[in-house]
Amino acid sequence: MNKPTIFSRLFYFLTSIFILSGLLILSGCTSIRPETNPLLDKKAFSLAHLARSSNLQIISSKGTGWARLETKEKIDKFRIAWAAVFPNKIRITFLISGHPVETIISTGQKVTFFSHTGEHAKYSVYSTDPNMENYINVPIKMSEMISILLGRFLVKKFDDAYFSPSDDSLSTITLKQKWNGQTQILHLDSKRLIDGIKSMDNTQKCLYKITILKYKTYDFGNIPIKIQITDTKKRKLILDITNFIANPPIKDAVFVLTESR
Repeated sequence: MNKPTIFSRLFYFLTSIFILSGLLILSGCTSIRPETNPLLDKKAFSLAHLARSSNLQIISSKGTGWARLETKEKIDKFRIAWAAVFPNKIRITFLISGHPVETIISTGQKVTFFSHTGEHAKYSVYSTDPNMENYINVPIKMSEMISILLGRFLVKKFDDAYFSPSDDSLSTITLKQKWNGQTQILHLDSKRLIDGIKSMDNTQKCLYKITILKYKTYDFGNIPIKIQITDTKKRKLILDITNFIANPPIKDAVFVLTESR
C-alpha cells in the first residue's frame, strides 16, 4: 500500500474533520437540555434549517484558491484548482509556484492519487463514497469534501434546536441529534449569516470548529470563501477561495486521468 504524501494527508484532513462527530460509540452521557421559549425554539429551528438547505441548488462548481495546513511541526501551503459535481465527483490539483504536484480524482466509483513529480506511484481506492480508514484510522466520506467546495454548510441532521439561554443576542443556536446525543453549535454574525460551527460528541467534547472568515455575495446567494477549520489535534486548515463558478457544465472527461505517469 502506498504511503500517503503531504497532499493526500491534506486531502484526508479536508474530508475527515467534517464527520468526526459520527464516528464515536455512544457512552450514554448526554447534556441536560435547558428550558427555553418554544416560540424562540421555532425560530432557531427555522434559521438552522435555512443554513442546512442553503446553496442546495449548486450541483457543480469550478474554482481556484489556496489551502494552508498548519501543524505543530510545519506549515504547508498550496494553490488548488478543482472541478466538482454533486454528490461524489471531484478533480482537485495541488500546485506549488504554478506547477502541479498532485492531482486527486473521485469518479463516484474510485479515488485516484497521482503525483506529477513522481513522489509516489499512482494508486486508487475503489468506493462510491470512499472510506479512508486504512489511511487515517477513521472512516471518512468524500461527499463531505465535495459539499464544502459547492458552497454548502456542513450542518448535520438535527431534531432539536434552541438559542443559547446565555446569549441574549440570539446569535448562538444549539442543534441536537436526540438519537445519538451529538451536538452542533451554530454562531450567527450581525447579518444572520453563519460565521462559526462547532461539533461536539455525546459527552460535549469538542471535535472540530469551522470558522467562516469571509463571504462573497453572488446573484444566487452567499458563498463562504475563506474558511478556517481546527481539529482535535490542533491542526488548522485555512481554505481561501479566490475564484468560484457555480453550476458550470462539467464533462465526465474531466474525471478521467490522462497523465502519462
